[in-house]
Amino acid sequence: MRSIEQTAILLAAILNRSKQTRARVSAKTIKILGRRKHLRRAFVAELTDALAEYYWILFEIDSGGYGAVQTKTLEAAKPVTAKRWLLDEERRDLKRDKTEVWSALEKEATPEEEHADDDE
Repeated sequence: MRSIEQTAILLAAILNRSKQTRARVSAKTIKILGRRKHLRRAFVAELTDALAEYYWILFEIDSGGYGAVQTKTLEAAKPVTAKRWLLDEERRDLKRDKTEVWSALEKEATPEEEHADDDE
């Protein structure tokens, strides 16, 4: 088995060679790079941390496998703030710890495809 650091170096190298700022990486590819039969959560968590040293963010995606995003692509992203995107009333309710605000926020936080399931 390769170390986490070696696996991160290999993964960062192939991501950089791809000349893409975002990419999908299969679990199989990570297993091959790390010379592993199984991917353990702890290994992936440490790999994520090690890969960050090479300016890549690694995360699991719903369709299987992992997504990788180069950190520099986020530098020009517009900031998102609570003051701008939460209503004054919502911020007051949250400050007062009113529980009813959470159900509305949870529904809004749920991905759209899950909302479609609710309609059926």
